[in-house]
Amino acid sequence: MRKQTLFVLLVLVAVLLAACAPAATPEVVEVTKVVEKEKEVLVTPTPAPVKLVMLTHWAEESQFKPMKAKLDEYMQLHPNVTIEYQTVAFDQLLTKITTARAAGISPDVYHFYNLWLPEFVKGGMLAVPPEEVVADIKANYSPGSIEAVTYMDQIWGYPTEINTYALIYDKKLLADAGYDKPPETWDELKEMACKMTQVDASGKFTRSGYVLAPGWDTGVVHPFLSLLWSNGGEYLSPDGTQALFDSPEGLATLQLEMDMIENQCVDLGITWTDFPAGKGGMIIMANWWRGDLKATYQYGYENIGVAPIPHGPNGQSATLQYNWLFGVDNGSKNREEAWKLIEWLNTPAEEGKASPIGDYLTSVMGAIPSRLSDQQVLADRYDDFLQAFVDSAAVARPEPVVPGGQEVKTTLQTEIEAAWFGQKSPEAALADAAEEANRILAEKR
Repeated sequence: MRKQTLFVLLVLVAVLLAACAPAATPEVVEVTKVVEKEKEVLVTPTPAPVKLVMLTHWAEESQFKPMKAKLDEYMQLHPNVTIEYQTVAFDQLLTKITTARAAGISPDVYHFYNLWLPEFVKGGMLAVPPEEVVADIKANYSPGSIEAVTYMDQIWGYPTEINTYALIYDKKLLADAGYDKPPETWDELKEMACKMTQVDASGKFTRSGYVLAPGWDTGVVHPFLSLLWSNGGEYLSPDGTQALFDSPEGLATLQLEMDMIENQCVDLGITWTDFPAGKGGMIIMANWWRGDLKATYQYGYENIGVAPIPHGPNGQSATLQYNWLFGVDNGSKNREEAWKLIEWLNTPAEEGKASPIGDYLTSVMGAIPSRLSDQQVLADRYDDFLQAFVDSAAVARPEPVVPGGQEVKTTLQTEIEAAWFGQKSPEAALADAAEEANRILAEKR
């Protein structure tokens, strides 16, 4: 009985002590919450390591290092991300992308030419961008840039640079030939090309008045199309199913080039890579070339002038525009992180600032950034050279993006060169190119 009584007393004492204990103050409750929250932060797992492989065609040292610096900055902001940066020359890029995918070692991110979109989409190579990326592109890019990265009603990546074509010429050489302004018409182009051509005592060309670019599909076809459109001609039908470049306007365009070759005002042995050494008077080229000319032009960058494409008898000056974009490989195991990287590259860190890619394109490449805010913020970087290309966008037409587009382009290049080198007549070259192009378009449709 005594043990039971003692036990009851102890229980009563414990109850009384608990009842008399002071209630926790609000301060104590708040401190407790902070401590618990800190415990939660301490146990938050560290992001898993991610390795991304990026492939571009910015292979020259002057292009590689600045881009690598941007990627290094991203890795500092995201310590768990490692970026392997791969580059190849432009003429090797398509082969690199397709062969790497066939071997199962595709990069996570690649920068590519929008003409390749139909084949990439058909092959299931591209990952669909997240909704927030698509929304950003729709809100901050021009309709032309959005159209350039859209295929089958789907946006496939961030538009980066805009490239148009114009007539690049040497001001001093033009003046030495007796002219105070660049050619505006085809007749003036032929006349001035002949006057600017230089031949030594042995009859060897030391300067080509006008420069062509055999051996390079873009260097052959894009200037041809710019001249064709400036003569009222067409490349393909509006629905992209038929070649139209073998029209009378197209034949006149090829004959223009043939006239300069046959009159010895063009030397096919002097090509676009020789122009910076002072071996050319005029050339039709895109604005991305600015960086090279600024660094290497023999007679000084200040002597470089830019003018609209000379027009033919049936048209007015027009030019071709083509675009590039960043996309993500559909087989990447790190698609989410890859899109985060691309989004960071193409988005200003704060209002009134340029995006990393906009800064890169204007400072290194002399290219026109696609993002509208970049065009505004970086307008003070447009010298006379680049401003002329910006102005040309008003008369620029996009290169048609159709299934088989790259093959049609290569076919036209091959046949134009056959005419240049005297292997076919201009009529036969364009007829053969159109026949093969129509076969390709029908097969791919």
